[in-house]
Amino acid sequence: MNTVPESRKSLDVIIVNWNSGPFLEKCIRSLYSSATSMDFRIIVVDNNSDDGSCDSLSVRDSDIIVKLESNIGFAGACNEGAKRSSSYYLLFLNPDTEVGRTTLDDAVRYLDSEPLTGILGVRQESAGGHVMPSCSRFLTIRNLINDATGLSKIIPRLMKPSTVMTDWDHGYSSYVDQVMGSFMLVRRDDFNTLGGFDERFFVYFEDMDFARRMLDYGKKSFYNNDIRIVHRGGASSEKIMAERLFYSLSSRIKYADKHLGKSKKNMIILISLFPEFITRSIYALFRVNGFRGFKDVLKGYRLFIKWLTAGS
Repeated sequence: MNTVPESRKSLDVIIVNWNSGPFLEKCIRSLYSSATSMDFRIIVVDNNSDDGSCDSLSVRDSDIIVKLESNIGFAGACNEGAKRSSSYYLLFLNPDTEVGRTTLDDAVRYLDSEPLTGILGVRQESAGGHVMPSCSRFLTIRNLINDATGLSKIIPRLMKPSTVMTDWDHGYSSYVDQVMGSFMLVRRDDFNTLGGFDERFFVYFEDMDFARRMLDYGKKSFYNNDIRIVHRGGASSEKIMAERLFYSLSSRIKYADKHLGKSKKNMIILISLFPEFITRSIYALFRVNGFRGFKDVLKGYRLFIKWLTAGS
């Protein structure tokens, strides 16, 4: 078992909170219950929540709570937390997660032993113990068409999903294009060298953009199935489904513009507006509370079209 040198045994856990309710307190309790030999500090950045989730937190004197006057988005809030960090390692952690007793030590020990790994993600399980997909592919036109037509749901083994690797067995450890930002361990020096998260991504695709830039920098993303957390998922975003759809669509276009070029960006806009809209609408109507889901799709697309016509 590798031993982490004392000079690198420091960790800041950055948690971005927005109306996470009781999940945030549970997340912090799980961190305090860690059987870790490291010095670690918790930095909570609250994106102007209105549910009181950050008002009565019981934290140590060494921990930091930053209350922002407005919601600046996930990427911006992560960067605000990182500005207050002084540790060797940074862990970006969702408030609706809970770590195991050895998660922190195991994760830092692994990343410390792999100098060419720039980002580490871990096995994420639901409260019921089911493994949740937490790895993604970089966006391509071909795979987006698979999603937009619904083929990736019908025959995912043949028609690979656009980003989230629902077709891949998460029971294995492997290098991947991207691990999701719900648990992302990095070296602070690498994070600063890359300039942190790109704040043009309010939410969604900021982690894919960061992974793409990390790969261009010469380091890969690794998914470690032997280290686990519990991720309840959607603690904040499930309350605002239409807005969630809008940010997903618009952030995808921003990613395409930055990494794929103008022609592919325009193709992705067309795919998003036509076949994907139809597929999303049909899928929403056949789910429980289908009409409500359909209304969310319509609202999300109205916001998206307004954003596009404003010059995106």
